[in-house]
This record gives sequence, C-alpha cells and structure tokens, in this order.
Amino acid sequence: MSKTKQLSIKNITRHQSYYRMFIAGCGAFLIAYFAAATLTPVQNSDASTVRISNNTSDFFIQITSADYLDLSVTSSPTGQMAITKDTVNIVTNSPNGYKLYVSTSGNDNNIYQNGSSSTSSSGYFQATTGNTSTPISLTQNTWGFALDKTSGTTESANFADVSKYSSTNPSVDSTWAAVPTFPNSNSAKISETNSYNSPGGTDIDIFYGVNASTTLPDGSYTTELTYTAISEGVNQFPTMQDFTAEQCYNMATNTSINLSDSRDDKYYRVTKMADGHCWMTDNLALDGTDAAGNVRVLTPSDSNVEQNRTLAANITDGTTSEYDVVQIYSGVANDVTSSCDLTTNPYCVVNTTTKYGNLYNWNAATAGVGKQATIGTVTESVCPKGWQLPDNNIMGVYSYPNLMLKYISSYHHTQSGEHIQKLQQSPLYFPMAGVYANEYNNDIMWGHYWTGTSASETAARALDFGGQVPDLYPNGGDPKFSGYSVRCVFAGQSTDPTMQDFTTTQCNNLGTNASTVLVDRRNREFYRVVHAQDGNCWMADNLSIYGQTISAADSDFTSPSTYTIPASITQTSEWSGSNIYNTKKVEVAHGLGQYATSDSSYYGEVFYNWTTAVAKETTVGVTTAPNTSICPSGWQLPVNGDANTNKSWAKLLGPSGYNITTGTQLIENSYLGF
Repeated sequence: MSKTKQLSIKNITRHQSYYRMFIAGCGAFLIAYFAAATLTPVQNSDASTVRISNNTSDFFIQITSADYLDLSVTSSPTGQMAITKDTVNIVTNSPNGYKLYVSTSGNDNNIYQNGSSSTSSSGYFQATTGNTSTPISLTQNTWGFALDKTSGTTESANFADVSKYSSTNPSVDSTWAAVPTFPNSNSAKISETNSYNSPGGTDIDIFYGVNASTTLPDGSYTTELTYTAISEGVNQFPTMQDFTAEQCYNMATNTSINLSDSRDDKYYRVTKMADGHCWMTDNLALDGTDAAGNVRVLTPSDSNVEQNRTLAANITDGTTSEYDVVQIYSGVANDVTSSCDLTTNPYCVVNTTTKYGNLYNWNAATAGVGKQATIGTVTESVCPKGWQLPDNNIMGVYSYPNLMLKYISSYHHTQSGEHIQKLQQSPLYFPMAGVYANEYNNDIMWGHYWTGTSASETAARALDFGGQVPDLYPNGGDPKFSGYSVRCVFAGQSTDPTMQDFTTTQCNNLGTNASTVLVDRRNREFYRVVHAQDGNCWMADNLSIYGQTISAADSDFTSPSTYTIPASITQTSEWSGSNIYNTKKVEVAHGLGQYATSDSSYYGEVFYNWTTAVAKETTVGVTTAPNTSICPSGWQLPVNGDANTNKSWAKLLGPSGYNITTGTQLIENSYLGF
C-alpha cells in the first residue's frame, strides 16, 4: 500500500525566480505476511497505517509526515540553494523493526516542468549524481535529499553536519544524494531498526534541496515521492515478475535490491553486475509443490515458460540418476556457509547471508523441457517470468563466462584459489552449495550452477568451482541427472518496449534530451535511447550483438532474408591494414573495450569492421554506403554529410545539434553517452 506526495518547484519570474516545493505526507507500507491474515489500511491526511492480525498478535506500522512543505528560492545566474526539512515519524510494534526508504514514484528521478516527465520544456532539475555512499554538493539546476550526519546511522554517516542544512542559511557545503527510482534499493534506505521502537515512534529528518539558476524557464516543476516502510523479514517486496528493463538499466553497478518471487513469496537479492545486467545473488529456492502441497504448475504469466509446465514433489532423501524426470532437492535450501573447515575446504569463504537454495537436475532447471536427448540451448526454465538460465556462449550477453570476465579477469578453466574466493564474495555471492547426485550428495566443497545449454545427450553446461585443489570451470559439462544450484539473470519482460516497435511519435514525445530504455528483440539486450538536439532519437549505448543470425524482419536490411553476424576474432592483428575491406572474411571483436567507462550506462564492448556493420559478406568494390546495417529495424547507421544533413554525425554534433567542437566535450556529454 502506498500514498504518494508531490514535490513541486514553481518559478515565478525569469531573473528573480521564486520557487516553491510542496511535499505532501506519503508512505508505502509492507508487513510480514501471516497465513489467513487480514489487512486493514487506515489513512488520514497526514498519516498512514497498515495493521495485520494473525488471531494471536496485532502488528502495525504507521508513518506520519507533513501534508506539505514550503520551499522558496531566489535564483541567480550562478545558482542559488534552497533547503527544506521533512520530519517523518514511524511507529511499529513489530519485534523485527523496519526499514524505511525514499524513492520517486516513477522510473525517472528528474523534476520536469509542469510534471510532463519530458524535457521538451527545455528546462528541468536533474537528480544529483551523488549517492548515500558519496553525497556531493548540488550543481546548478540539480536536486537531491540528505540526512543528518549527527544522527549516527550507517545511512547518514557520509552526509554533512546538520548545520549545513539550514533552511534560512542554506550552505553550499551541504552534500546530497539522488532520490532513487526504486523503493528498496540500498541507496534509497534512510533508516533501519531491528527491534520495537519507542511508544511515540521515531522521528527521522529528511532534507530536500535544489540549486536553481536563471537558465530555467518560468513554470512549475513537479515530481512525486514515496516513503516505503518494510518490516524486517517481509516477503512482500516488489516482484521479480514485475521488474522491468528500465528499472534494471537505471540501477547503479554493484548495487542490490530485494525482489520477491510471486509464485511463493520468497525473496532474493538482485544485483546490477558490471556486465550491465541484473543477476540473482541468492540461489533459487522454488519448491516442486505449493503451500497446499499440490504439485506446482509453472505458467507463462509467472515463469520463464512458453506453456504450462508441471514440476514434481521435492526429493527428501536417497539418490537420483534421473535424466528425464523432474528432481528437486530442498534439503539445503535454508542453509548458509556459517563456518568453513579450511583443512578440508581451503577456499571456502564464510557467508552468512546467501542461502544455498534448492538443487535441481537439468530437467527441473529447464522446467521439464530439457531431456537426455536434448542438444543445444533450452529457452524455458524454472526461473521467474522475464528471467532465464545463463547461456553457454563464451562471450554471451547472459553468460557465466562474460560475468566472470568482469570480476575475476578469466573466463576459461583456471586453478586459482583467489578466483574461487572472489566468486563467493561481494557482489557475486556464489556459495559452495554442493551437489545432489549419487555418492556426492551434499558435497559442499563445490559450487555447481546450471546453464540452459546441453553439451551432449548426457551432459549440460554449468559453472563449476571449488575442490581441495582449486578448479574453476565457467563452461563445464556435467551429468544432467545431477542436482545443481540455479541462478537466474534478467532478460527483460515481454511488455518492455522494443527498439523494433519504437515510433517517430514516441521519439518526439520524449522531449529534447529526454531518454528511455528499449530492448532489442534479437538478443534481449537493453539500450538507452535519447531524443537528441538534432530532432532524432539516437542510441546512447553501443550496439552489442554478434555470433547470431538476424533477419530482415527485425533488422535494417531487406535482402538477403537473413544475415549471420560473425563470432569474435582472437587476433587483433587481423584488423591492421586496409586488406580487411578486400576480403570475404567478416570479423567482430568483442571484449576489447578496455578504455570503456565503468559506468554501466555506457557499456558495450563489441567492435565491428565496416563489412559487418553494413550486414555484408563482402564489400569488395563497394564505394558508397549501402542502405543496410545490423541495426534493429527502424534504425540505421548515421549517414555521411555536412551539418545540414539529417541523421548525420555532422548535424548531431554541429550547430543544429550539440555544437560540440572538442573530443572532451563529446565525452562529457551526459545525453549521448560517448
């Protein structure tokens, strides 16, 4: 349940601007769920309560905040600060305490003119680039929130002293964090307890600030904020099935949130990894039966399946060697690595937060679709809708090897104890959850994690690591009857907007410099797209597709009907000289982007020669640019021309666009993402 409040900044005059911010009381509240519980919300103008009864106890959380807050500022050419304080009171009798978060109500944390959620008005307040770990001073036309350093909580430790947040004497030395777009991310947390709080509740002071300059046009600028309170141990987090590509894209690298699986209300940490994708950092623990004891049926509305798929009751003891029967072992689901016997398991890392989860044979991991006779990659799995098993491609978009490359600098077989230990630590958190198969049951000297790819009739690919002699196989081939762990990676929902369906009208509706996140239907990769100042929509991330056959139905060519993008090259010397354009060999280099920024918003490490970029087997004798490319359908390579030529680099970067004259200006342009 949630109640939002509007934040509004009003500019009365251009050069002596008066701003007013209104923040009405709001709250979103979630309490631990009990069987046969009754949920009774009580709402007042300045308070909101959730109360849950389980016939023996009566638990509640109540949040109270001001109906609105008044904020005014006289803008100046160099920027002018304004600060206001919101005091939030939270009361709970839950013995587990609470976590309190602040977020914007939508997927965008800028404050736009007239609440339009677009920059077509040519002016808006950007969210500061600071965060709770590293808050920063507000630059011109930015906004953020802050906590009092002297309150002594882990969330407030990095902010300035309370004296810096005076509403009557705003300090330019105050430090600020962006209000996140997701309510339970670590960067959104503003308070946490693990016990009852006092009878009168706890008051938490939250400061909001803006730095206004006279470059903003007259008008009102609004957004909506939400406070979210979650009782410790709650299962009612936002669901994995409702998670979107835009939410994943907008998470900062190596940050985590909690999402619940709507199929059983179990919740998992989800982390935005350095490969640009969101991964579970807890092992899947979905049982073969539901709470009533019925065999679980996976449906396309809640699971990564194309039609209803039936699981089977969990194994409780004994051994198994079944290839074509669903086998799920839950005996270690709630165990954690709380200690390590380093004499027998020398590379074990104590990890008291990551549960082992269930162990699945490959048939179960692939939702009953993957059989002994199956060869190749199975696209269905026991993962939630929108999520999938990692693939087997050495440099695949959603592969274990590609993930390993980002954190341990290796995606091949290695015997490095250091690599084994890094896998078990932050942010990856792969525990040695063992194996369930014949004489190796519960052998926690190893971690084994299925992919969706079959290696042979008897074996499937898996991530394997551990042993007294350290071994890491990011692409092992293991018996399909083995009970292994499952991690899922987010590949986008079917409802996420795609590049192939994007229209000119949708582009124009973004407003100048506004952006959105679109999915390429061909490999489910996410890209930020910006409505640039030349009037066109441009990708603000580099294209990342290779080793795949694409078609005229989803790509920027009409003939032939399909084109196969080559796999990676291994020798960079093959790029030297002009002979690359005089041969039928077409090459793609992947993983060579060592100079790419670590900001996940700008990832993309695939480099193409021109022959590949224009979707040709050979470009011998071609002297003009063909009207074809490996771009998604509806998109194209930029054209050659001067500053008056539409869809050209010259116009984008020239006076009709961003008027960029130096490489430094191009790199620092936050809209284009170079």
